Order: sequence, then C-alpha cells, then structure tokens
Amino acid sequence: MRTLRSPLKAAVTLTFQQALTETQAALESADVWCGHGYDSAHDEAVALMLAAAELPVSTGTEILSELMSDDQYAQLAEFTRLRIEQRLPTAYIIGRSWLGPLEFLTDARALIPRSPLMEVIGYGFEPWWSGGAVQCIVDVCCGGGSLGLLAAHAFPDAQVRLLDLDCDALALAQENLDLHGFDNVTLTQGDLLAPLTPASADIILANPPYVDAEDMASLPPEYLHEPRLALAAGHDGLDLVHRLLLQAAYVLRPGGVLFLEVGNSWLALEQAYPETAFTWLMFESGGHGVCTLSHSDLQTLRTHAERYAQRV
Repeated sequence: MRTLRSPLKAAVTLTFQQALTETQAALESADVWCGHGYDSAHDEAVALMLAAAELPVSTGTEILSELMSDDQYAQLAEFTRLRIEQRLPTAYIIGRSWLGPLEFLTDARALIPRSPLMEVIGYGFEPWWSGGAVQCIVDVCCGGGSLGLLAAHAFPDAQVRLLDLDCDALALAQENLDLHGFDNVTLTQGDLLAPLTPASADIILANPPYVDAEDMASLPPEYLHEPRLALAAGHDGLDLVHRLLLQAAYVLRPGGVLFLEVGNSWLALEQAYPETAFTWLMFESGGHGVCTLSHSDLQTLRTHAERYAQRV
C-alpha cells in the first residue's frame, strides 16, 4: 500500500503538482472506490489537496507550481491515510460535498449527496410538471437536505418541506439550511409522508432507502461508513417504497408528480406493479432507477400498494 511521505519525518519540499501526483498514485495503488460524487482518484486527490491547504474549490491550476507548506502536506498525508486505511469517503474526510450549484456540510449522519434527481430539479421538473407555478415541494427521506435545498434555490417562491425519520439527519439538514439561509424551507421529523395533509404537495422528491439484501452484502467498504438506515430496505429493496407510494397517493395533488429513486431495485418495482407503465428517466450526468408517477398513476396502484404495505 502506498502512502504519502510525512514531512514530520524528513524535510520535504513539494509543489502542489508533485503532491497531487503523489496523492493520486497512492489512491490508485490502494484501489479506493470512487462513487460518492467523484469520478476518479484524480478528482478525489484534488479535493483532498485543496481541503488540506484550506483553498477554495474554485482554485485554478496556477497553484500547481507553488510550494506546499509542511503543515499543508502533513494534513494531506493524514487525509490520504484516512481515505486509504479506513476507506472513509472523501466527502466525510473534508466535511463538504457539492451537488448542482450548492455546497453542503457532509458527515456520517446522512448519505453523501449524489442523487440524479438533481437534474430533475435543474430542469424545473419539466416536462413532467405542467401545473403552472409550483406551490409546494416535498423532499422525503431528505437526509442532509441536499435535494430539498436545491429545490428551494431553484423555486424561491415555493414552499419546500424536508422530511426524515432520523433526528441526526434532520440536524444536519438544519445546518445546511442555516448555511444557505433559505426562508422558504421547513423541516419535519416523521415517518415518510405521514406528517403531511391530503392533497398538499405539487412535487414529491423521494430518495428512500432502496438497497436490497444482495447489494447490501456486496457494497464497497466506503459505503459502510454511511448510515445503514438510509440504505438497507429489505430483501428486494422495496420495504419502504410500498408505504411511500400509498402515502403519496393521498398527499399528492391532482396534476402533481412523484419523482421516485429506487436505483438497482427498479426491476423489483416493475415486477411488483406489472399493471403500471413506469417512466424511467435518463440523465446526462449518470444515474439510473428514477421514475415519475402522476397523481392518477398513484390512484391506480394504490390497492396493490396497500397489500404490499401490510406485508412489510
């Protein structure tokens, strides 16, 4: 296993370029898993280096020819050790992540933001929403609040509700809300959509736990640092989805849209509701297993959802 040399053992004078090259090589040699907002060991090395040097993410390549201080290099060495030896995701090490145009405080209280639903928000929910001005957007199983806060940024005139069962996740969401200062967002603890009144939401963004038992057993170690509560969802990954569909049938207004992310459990969802013609979305920036369901779709599958929900 390769690790960075420690400047505490010997005097080391490296440029940022040399430190970046060394960090990337160490990550590649250790075969870390890149799947939490970074596409490559290079991208993770850049993030770790900038964080260690306390430089903004907007820093340009002009920094590469400059020398790192001993303190900066020591911090980078420690970050790299955590990434390699403990397999901590980079976002947890540096305490920050980015999704769309926003930065989020990030730690092990919630999943690292990475949902392809970001693109749905970026496109203003078009072409699936056609009901005029959006009045109420719900982010259910909100975790650290990234999707709901992106929606609040994109739709400043809409009311945005962030819901989660986990108090720790909601505390992180509150910190992210404080970071951005949106005044159109409220946070509520509750079981899925249970706190909401009938026909109260125009848009529901749902990224519930959906990892099935087989996938949970084979997750890379980086994912095991994330809260299991936000990942595991039973044998087929749909333990919570059935209840969510049933609740959404009551909470969504006529003309409203549910955007539901189920990842690799998409086939299990189709098999559970063979009478429903699911619309699966494609994304420019990657991701899969996201479908749209209208108010009328939800009314159609409600009876089946009730049966499944009673079994879980």
